[in-house]
Amino acid sequence: MQRRPMTTAEVHSAIHAVAENCPVTASAIQAVGLPETRAQDAGTHTFLRVICGQQLSVKAAASIWNRVDTHFEGDFAPERLLALDVEGWRALGLSGPKTKYVYGLATALADGSFRPKDLPAMDDEAAKAHITALKGFGAWSAEIYLLFAEGRGDMFPADDLAVQKGYQRLFGLEEKPGPKTLRSLTESWAPHRGSMAIFLWHYYGAATLDNG
Repeated sequence: MQRRPMTTAEVHSAIHAVAENCPVTASAIQAVGLPETRAQDAGTHTFLRVICGQQLSVKAAASIWNRVDTHFEGDFAPERLLALDVEGWRALGLSGPKTKYVYGLATALADGSFRPKDLPAMDDEAAKAHITALKGFGAWSAEIYLLFAEGRGDMFPADDLAVQKGYQRLFGLEEKPGPKTLRSLTESWAPHRGSMAIFLWHYYGAATLDNG
């Protein structure tokens, strides 16, 4: 099965489909406009970028990613990732735990236990399970990759703080909803929850894996 990132037009179409049955979303579109797709190419570099973006502000994550990208000059072969020692990764801005996640990713790629090229043929739950088997890759990391790199339009990273705050702001809630509550609240958005996550980042004024 072929998968590709969603185009901006596809994201907009999905958001408009939700807005047809959600006046709040329709009003918000009028207020802030529509977002770009923020698509990423599938591959090792996007998994590395996900690691760089974990639990950091957009600006900080973009700064670290730019250093990593510059250092490797586009060659993210597993042996090159493993060859850079802990201090080298620290100099690029990665913490000790994140460096371990990089080594785990590179090792799994090298020994074949992690097979990104097999992901497109998997259903959503199987693909998430394959990614989250990697140390340091939880639901957020898997959903972000599958949304941005494979264009899986119903992937909804409910653990993302900006998505939670975006929903809170959009619907005027006193408190931001937690992941479980947010998944329940957004069930009616299926099968467009991924595009709506992109809209919530846009509405909140944040971005994930943006080009900074």
